[in-house]
Amino acid sequence: MTLRGFVWKSGMRNKRRTILTMLCVALTLFVLSTLVTFVNELDRRLDETSAHRMVTHNAVVWIYPIPERYLAQIEKVPGVAAVTSLTFYGGTYIDRAHTDFAQFSCDARSLFDVFPELSISAEEKQAFIQDPAGAVVGRRKAEKHGWKIGDRISLQGSIMPVDMDLTVRGIFSGTDQDEANVYFHHSYLDDVVEAERGMKGGLGEVLTYYTRATSAEIVPRVSRDIDALFQNTDKPTRTETEKAFQMSFVSLLGNIKHLIAIISGLLLFTILLVTANTMAMSVRERTREIAVLKSLGFRRRKVLVMLMSEGILITVAGGLVGCLASAVLFGVVDLAPFTQGRFQYLDVSWGIIGFGLLVAAMVGLVSTGIPSYRATNITVAAGLRRVG
Repeated sequence: MTLRGFVWKSGMRNKRRTILTMLCVALTLFVLSTLVTFVNELDRRLDETSAHRMVTHNAVVWIYPIPERYLAQIEKVPGVAAVTSLTFYGGTYIDRAHTDFAQFSCDARSLFDVFPELSISAEEKQAFIQDPAGAVVGRRKAEKHGWKIGDRISLQGSIMPVDMDLTVRGIFSGTDQDEANVYFHHSYLDDVVEAERGMKGGLGEVLTYYTRATSAEIVPRVSRDIDALFQNTDKPTRTETEKAFQMSFVSLLGNIKHLIAIISGLLLFTILLVTANTMAMSVRERTREIAVLKSLGFRRRKVLVMLMSEGILITVAGGLVGCLASAVLFGVVDLAPFTQGRFQYLDVSWGIIGFGLLVAAMVGLVSTGIPSYRATNITVAAGLRRVG
């Protein structure tokens, strides 16, 4: 029998205990890889922001609206290349299960100037601008829902007091998160509100203005100039970089990275105790066998390697199951319907799987090291006298 086969046979001596230990490790690594992937997803969103873009919102809190008339004044600020309003509509498409995308009203004339990374044909862009009830949709959602140019999309208002009937005039490409959005005219939203609710001029307000500066270097100065325009109004503004604005959403969750680090540490400490107890029991039961191996000429170092390899094999196998399970699950399950488009998916990369296997190997090494070291230090005579 080879050394590898001996290690495998020894590890599977007590199948029930070994399988339960592997499942515990698998569950721990499943949760750990999910948490790490979630943090990576937050970081990825921050990395996708543009250094040229700023977001202007109410100085008190961004959910309070600001007047539509601010748009014309922001456009005149030196260094502003383009500006568009973005207001989250938050409607329902068919039902909650089908609402896997975010909807925003915008200034159609400048939307693609502010977000040049969104790719759309000139014909579709012009059709969108010319149709007051037109909308542009991300390619990812168009393919999923089967939307084509000219199709109708009906949204039921949940935040806004009106329903919207939109016509698809364009399909744009971008990042996966970009393609999970639908944009339509804010002026159309105002018209529907005025017609159905009797509010003259419609809402007359927006949630945010997204501004693209001519260069990243002048963003701080442009931000100050925009806020200076409205500092003495009844609705002063706060302008910050797009990245800072996105980070404010993460801050609503508290210090999420610190919390995840604590949870991960507790998980690893718990699984370390479980595996250490399992391996201690396994080694203690085989003290006489270890003595026999040493009496047959096996050197202490080789016996130690065999015992530690057994523990590492069990934890790595469990870790591989847990990491692959998370990768398969999140690769199949569409998270968008459960998060209303906020998260499309979690990408459990090979780097995260490799990190998980490294953690599993370290757990096996640490949990097996002490009992294996103590067992191999026992003399042959003492080991043969050991019972149980």
